[in-house]
Amino acid sequence: MRVRTKRPSLSFRNTMSSLSKLLSILDLFGPQTLKIEPDTIAERMGLSRATVYRYVKDLCDAGMLTRVDAGSYSLGPRVIELDWMMRQYDPILIAGRELMHELSSQTGLAVFASVFYDGRIINTYIAEPTDTYHFAFGRGQPLPFFRGAQSKVLIAFQKGRRLQRLFDEHMANDPDSPYDWAGFSKAAKKIRKDGYCLTHDELNLGLAGIAAPIIQADLDEVVGSLSAVGSSQSFKLLRQETVIEMVMDTTRRIAENMRNPPSSITP
Repeated sequence: MRVRTKRPSLSFRNTMSSLSKLLSILDLFGPQTLKIEPDTIAERMGLSRATVYRYVKDLCDAGMLTRVDAGSYSLGPRVIELDWMMRQYDPILIAGRELMHELSSQTGLAVFASVFYDGRIINTYIAEPTDTYHFAFGRGQPLPFFRGAQSKVLIAFQKGRRLQRLFDEHMANDPDSPYDWAGFSKAAKKIRKDGYCLTHDELNLGLAGIAAPIIQADLDEVVGSLSAVGSSQSFKLLRQETVIEMVMDTTRRIAENMRNPPSSITP
């Protein structure tokens, strides 16, 4: 017997559409836009002033925005609270924070945890043995699409049609992209086959990176990546093959901890 699934009501879909637009206001902030005026929001999002003021009030009530002067708003204290909660309770960090510091200590390299969401690649945590390196893309700053080991691994392991869609959205019409679809697909396939990605000088001159995916077996999907980054000379001294195996082994241990959390792991 065919089971009919109830379609979401029109009012529910409208509510979700409004929520999506409301949250999209947060996407307008960036390094060059630390505060914003309602009129600018209305212009950039194509919304009426009345709608914008309603959305801004809701975001202020939730602590996501705060008023900074007579007519401007900036990100609010709730963002800082959520950031603290993520540092403490993110499943990848709970499962892998100690392992990341262990890998960093053993190799002398910086170790990054990164995730993919909504077409963006974000570093969520960095374990460093020292403050030797000055990275172009630190924690919380979006990485370029398919550039750098973390970005390439997280994108390459996306499934089927989603990979094609990502290419169409981010690279197909980019005149600066070095890839056409055939080249992009071939590069992604090689990364999946190897199980890791190695890059040199793609994000920081003089630095190399090795990244491998964190695959949650019960979901059969990539939930993040782990990468070791350091000077090209450091990789030569450590033996590249050794670092690759250490990174891949650490991702497997993190995935295992996520599936079966040891009682000793604490936030």
